[in-house]
Amino acid sequence: MQRRISLIPQPQHLADAGGELDLSSLGAIVAADPEATGLAWLLSDLLARGTGLRLDVRPAFDGPAVRLRLEGPRPADLTREAEAYRLRVDDGGVDLAAAHPAGIARGIATLRQLLPADALRAAPAAEPVVPRVAIDDAPRLRWRGVHVDVARHFQPKEFVLAMIERAWIHRLNVVHLHLTDDQGWRIEVPSRPRLAEVASWRPETVIGHARDEAGADGTPHGGYYTLADLREIVAYGRERHIMVVPEINLPGHARAILAAYPELGTGHGKGVATTFGVFEEVLEPTEASLQFARDVLDTVAEVFDAPFIHIGGDEVPTAQWESSPVAAELMEREGIAEVRGVQAWFTRAFAEHVTSLGRGVIGWDEILDGGAPAEAVVAVWRNEAYVKKAVDAGHRVIVSPETYVYFDHYESDGPDEPLRIHGLTPTAKVAAWEPVPPGVDPAAVLGVQCQLWSEYMPSARDVEYGAFPRLAVLADVAWAAPEAREAAPVLERLDDHLPRLDALGVAYRPLEGPRPWQTGGSGARRRFDLEFKGHPAE
Repeated sequence: MQRRISLIPQPQHLADAGGELDLSSLGAIVAADPEATGLAWLLSDLLARGTGLRLDVRPAFDGPAVRLRLEGPRPADLTREAEAYRLRVDDGGVDLAAAHPAGIARGIATLRQLLPADALRAAPAAEPVVPRVAIDDAPRLRWRGVHVDVARHFQPKEFVLAMIERAWIHRLNVVHLHLTDDQGWRIEVPSRPRLAEVASWRPETVIGHARDEAGADGTPHGGYYTLADLREIVAYGRERHIMVVPEINLPGHARAILAAYPELGTGHGKGVATTFGVFEEVLEPTEASLQFARDVLDTVAEVFDAPFIHIGGDEVPTAQWESSPVAAELMEREGIAEVRGVQAWFTRAFAEHVTSLGRGVIGWDEILDGGAPAEAVVAVWRNEAYVKKAVDAGHRVIVSPETYVYFDHYESDGPDEPLRIHGLTPTAKVAAWEPVPPGVDPAAVLGVQCQLWSEYMPSARDVEYGAFPRLAVLADVAWAAPEAREAAPVLERLDDHLPRLDALGVAYRPLEGPRPWQTGGSGARRRFDLEFKGHPAE
């Protein structure tokens, strides 16, 4: 019996031609264009790993084959046209055509989902058969991302590589690395060695939720990525046409920076933070702070090839600036009327340097306060009202409201859910979300992104459990047109998708509720209110 064709994300147009094609009847993978050759070898390796079938890559072949073809005028990067593809599976083989290599990469991701789920394993476990289909596909949104917080809890390089792989199979195109925060600094900067020596480690971590005041675990935690690690991560993403976008969060969330270089703040460094929340420490508005940022951003631009650098800018307190003679002098010199304008001064300086490096600037929606540089992309996290505010101010927007796409929120209101920061975001809520708010020009919406803040997801297994299957659902929301989503609801396809997550080794949350290994002792702890600090869960 032929397997049901069930894909996540749902293609825009899919026709089932009936029957299956055994890929072992094909003679080669054909890639005449050099830009498709690397993807052809990658597909060859993946087929060999999961099915045992090894197809050689050739520039030409006279016979049934997998053919990867680049055709037509090449579209610009980060456009819908760049990721569009056409996939045909029939008796003549597999024909995958696109105008840009990114489209070939997306088509390969679809082809991998057409194989039996066990073909995604790291050892031969499935027959190399795919259904005969005709697919014409392109993404709805240009930016489809997953944010991974490796600052609050450091994760090894191998986990980041795995997340890139999972992004690829779901036709996402961005992995955003949150590399710096109060609790740790995760990128080597050769000109600033104390970032690795001091800022990358904290002496211990709070037990339970920070608001419980339950003490600390007494266990040092930390680590950082060498430049070689990051180059490997970037290359892995590039091979799959996944942008790895770095975030250096400034001028707030600076406790780890000031632990290493206290002179960049008030001079009274308190050490790397061991609890979570928002701390008052900020960079002082000095030339030394700007030079620090330039040194770091220069290193980032050398290693990462994404067209954007994220400069953070969220949750920046002004208490220290309000009592700072340095800030007062700056405000008088620059004609800054309100202390919040000090952050805008920093933002302009950071943006100017990022632009000089040939990259675009992204910041969290707080950069709107005091006026963001016109060219900045605004990542809206607080609520959708800020989407309209940013668009009305002329910015492109990444829509990331915490009420829908913060996957460090609870997945149900049951007492046995693992500890989360707050909030309630069940899978069904993600599936029902419309990412373009009413009254907003869709052309200004660059795309969407989920956030995996890791305060209460310390291990790779915890991050996976928070991410999936919600991340798969978000991929469908971001890729599929509304009419395709309505015709084939993603919640009706999740059961078919879970075996793929099993094959990939993802420690996902079952649809029916928490796994036993995630709930030990959690029933005795208090769930936190869904309403917090003026940001409602609904």
